[in-house]
Amino acid sequence: MTVAVSKSSSDVLWKLKILTFTSGAIIMALEIVTSRILTPFFGSTIYTWGSLIGIILSGLSLGYFLGGRVSDNNPKLEKICAIVFSVGLFIVGIPFFASTILDFSMTAFPVTQYTPLIATFLLLMLPSVLLGFVSPYVIKLGTNTLQNIGNVSGNLYSLATVGSIFGTFVTVFVLIPSLTVNQIIFGLGIILITSSLIGLKITPKIIAVAIVIVLIVPWSSLSVHPFPHNGILIYEQDTLFSHLDVVEFGDNRSLYLDGMRHSSMNLNDPLDLVIDYTEYFHLGMLFNPTATNVLFIGGGGFTGPKNFLELYPDTKIDVIEIDSDVIETAKTYFYLKDDSRLQIFNDDARNHLSTFDKKYDLIILDAYSSNYVPYHLMTSEFFETIEDRLESDGIIISNFIGSLEGNHSQLIRSIYKTMKETFPVSYVFPTEVRPTNVQNIMIVSSNNPYLFDRMEFLDRAKNSPSDYLVNELSKQEHFYQGVIDTSDVPFLTDQYNPSEVLINPITGRIYDEKSQIKQIEKNNTMEDSTNLTLGIILSSIAGIWLLYFKNKIWSNKNLSN
Repeated sequence: MTVAVSKSSSDVLWKLKILTFTSGAIIMALEIVTSRILTPFFGSTIYTWGSLIGIILSGLSLGYFLGGRVSDNNPKLEKICAIVFSVGLFIVGIPFFASTILDFSMTAFPVTQYTPLIATFLLLMLPSVLLGFVSPYVIKLGTNTLQNIGNVSGNLYSLATVGSIFGTFVTVFVLIPSLTVNQIIFGLGIILITSSLIGLKITPKIIAVAIVIVLIVPWSSLSVHPFPHNGILIYEQDTLFSHLDVVEFGDNRSLYLDGMRHSSMNLNDPLDLVIDYTEYFHLGMLFNPTATNVLFIGGGGFTGPKNFLELYPDTKIDVIEIDSDVIETAKTYFYLKDDSRLQIFNDDARNHLSTFDKKYDLIILDAYSSNYVPYHLMTSEFFETIEDRLESDGIIISNFIGSLEGNHSQLIRSIYKTMKETFPVSYVFPTEVRPTNVQNIMIVSSNNPYLFDRMEFLDRAKNSPSDYLVNELSKQEHFYQGVIDTSDVPFLTDQYNPSEVLINPITGRIYDEKSQIKQIEKNNTMEDSTNLTLGIILSSIAGIWLLYFKNKIWSNKNLSN
């Protein structure tokens, strides 16, 4: 029996090609840019990326199946264009409901490796399924006879793949370095809506214009910032590695990466150490007062390097920072100046240390946060590389986040177990009193048999160029003398490193000015009000579109093209 199909003219075919290419490009771009929404909450872990890839593939597979069935029932160009329009409208709305979905996922489900899967499902499953409709549907519309189905399907699937490649490269190399996350998402939605208009009538075009007007009015910029902070946002940028914000609150200026505070500076005293844990960097000079060559792994706002240059005039400081935009931000907003004693390397720390033949008296490792751990900087092989770059009496100070006891201690205890294999001498300095609290924990290690007690450290602190650690070392709780049990935690290597599992209890928690855990609070009523207003407007537009879609396009009573 011959199946009735729509006439496949050259005019229709190029419209189908536009839909195919655009849909392929948008789905990959959406996958990549959504990672910037999920990472601040769940970390850049295999669970985050596995959830993204798995949900996209699952959605597309289901869409291919359903789209094939739907295309056999009165296939029309207007129908598939309407579906693509709907996806574009959904994508435009993501910045307005993403935070609600993430909060719901973290509240309804404990923070485990499955929580990002739930959040990703709620964010991306629907658009993935609907975009999966496109391939079988356009093949149905583009095929005149069974004799040319192979050629048509091959061409369209190839075009969809080319679109996916294009969307991937443009997003990674052009969009993310140039635009904010929400600007990209708005753009993806608008592109999809625009491409769908080639097969739609006047009403959807009017709706599309309304959407664009809502998104480009000057006051709409108030609502698109993905990480609300207490303070005034003075600069933001999406770098190759994270979303970067510079925020001022009173006399403090802070650097945030993916919503996490990495540095703070007192505008009245730029060399002061605002964040408590950075004072513990000076432990290295208490262990080895004659240290002259110092390396910081992780730059941030360069608080530590600037402070060391001021207090220790005989030192030479090297800094390895992987993100070039962080370096430029430090120069522009955190008063980082050129200095003959300061050398900055824009590189991955492990790669740099493996190829740069220089030894240091003190290495300060400060490249971790509570929502992301660079797993290749916490393995036995990496610590062996660190050992090769230390002088015989050299010291390594490592800043980690976790607890020493309790449910949040596995990551710290695993790292401690791994480091002890390379550095037999290790001291542990919690920055808070209670060992069960999630906090910054400093592990000081060396191959040199340093034998100090707390009182000797305290005497050295009193006679140092600064009194940063006098109050801390006056308390026994900041000089941990308990036995760290490592019998139930893994030894971390390049081959076996379940750090994503170990950080799960810590992920999603954020530190305040005293390193206490709390959630970021929204305090800008104007932004909240504007965000709500825009959300209501877009919801109203979506409601109008759905009514039109149901009654004028999808209804069997309206079969005219």
